[in-house]
Amino acid sequence: MKAFASIIIAIIVLGAIFVPQTFFVVDETNMAIVTRFGEPLRSIKAPGLNIKAPFVDQTRYFDKRLLLFDAPPDDTLLTKDKKRLVIDIYARGKITDPFRFYRTLNSEAQAQSRVIAIISSELREEIAKDTQAEIIRTSRAKIMNNVRDAVAPQLSEFGMQIIDVRMKRADFPPEISESIYERMRAERKRIADRERAEGAQQDAEIRSSVDRQTAIIRAEAERDANIIRGAGEAESISIFAEAVGQSPDFYKFQRSLEAYSSSLKENSTLVIPAESDLFEFLQSPQPMQEK
Repeated sequence: MKAFASIIIAIIVLGAIFVPQTFFVVDETNMAIVTRFGEPLRSIKAPGLNIKAPFVDQTRYFDKRLLLFDAPPDDTLLTKDKKRLVIDIYARGKITDPFRFYRTLNSEAQAQSRVIAIISSELREEIAKDTQAEIIRTSRAKIMNNVRDAVAPQLSEFGMQIIDVRMKRADFPPEISESIYERMRAERKRIADRERAEGAQQDAEIRSSVDRQTAIIRAEAERDANIIRGAGEAESISIFAEAVGQSPDFYKFQRSLEAYSSSLKENSTLVIPAESDLFEFLQSPQPMQEK
């Protein structure tokens, strides 16, 4: 019984040692190569369970998914018109041939530095073909496509495929940016001042026109009022003269009563000469009747 238990234990121990050294699994996101003493023997792209020689064979795994190659911003790029730009780009690619990839680059870390160096070199050549204004405004897509096409055959030698190259930003160097922003602010201020001046001029013209029209309307209204007032006064004088002509004595009597009303107040004393017209009607109405 003890011998049987020892055999079982020995089998388990040997299995624990030999199974990991013999069998390995490649999942859906990875590819693998089997090496013997550092030399690649075969590549495995399909997921599943695989066998290798124990102890002498080793397995290296590589990511099957898209890899991101993010280049640091480069501020030494010169355009066709000899102006500097700060350009930040990134690329996406994947490993297509793990066997060749292992022989040329060996690791994904090494691939990062090598791919970024190749892309930066091609980008420098493309930037030198266009002016600063064209790169910032219109030529970005064309430049990125040209860089991708130029990089593709070089990366294929490493067992890689470049999928896309993109520009995150293309900007002026810091020492130039401030002067550009100052010019932009000055230009915007000049436009604003011009708009304000034109607005003030239009305001003055409108106000002057309104004041002129107001003065004309007032003058015409005053003229019409004076004409109407003069016509009314003329008609009033005509009516009054006609009334006086019909009864002069009654008019004289009415004017005397108005004089009495304005002169003789309560508890007032009035001194008038006897020959005054006012005194005539205070004595008796007879003189008027005789006349």
